[in-house]
Amino acid sequence: MEASEGWLALCNWREAKAELDKITDEKIRTHPDVVKAYLDVWEVSDNREEMARCLEVLILHEPDEIGHRLRLNAMLLFLGRFDEAHRRIEEDLKVHPNHPALLFKLAVTLCMLRKLEEAEWTLVILFTLEEGKYERVYLDMALGWEGMEPLRHKLQEWKRELDLKSGGDSQPEVTD
Repeated sequence: MEASEGWLALCNWREAKAELDKITDEKIRTHPDVVKAYLDVWEVSDNREEMARCLEVLILHEPDEIGHRLRLNAMLLFLGRFDEAHRRIEEDLKVHPNHPALLFKLAVTLCMLRKLEEAEWTLVILFTLEEGKYERVYLDMALGWEGMEPLRHKLQEWKRELDLKSGGDSQPEVTD
């Protein structure tokens, strides 16, 4: 794995992969650290399909690591697998209900599916969590997110209302 990391530092993903491929013990090959090393290789090589496969394995090994779920959603959306991304993020929310980042990704996914009313309601739920704790941060993210373009007008309206409500303070809150 160290040799693989060295090759990746030199931006040579092929040699990094070759080093990882030398690991023949199946138990070691499926260890989360090795899978993460392969994930790094596939990220450098821009192989989104393999990244998605690695993330699926990591979710099995580390089910409470939300970052894997968020990255998998991003890969599925990038690959145009919108229905699968929607199904998976819905499943993730059953395990991690009202998780703000997962709710945001659900809204993005719904926008990509052109389910705009559902996306809007998902954002309302997100923005009202914990007395609006996440509203400013995720509203700013939504405004900058290309996939949220279909709701741009509504997002801008919410931003104006929030700015008026907070006296024009446009500093984002710090979140977990």
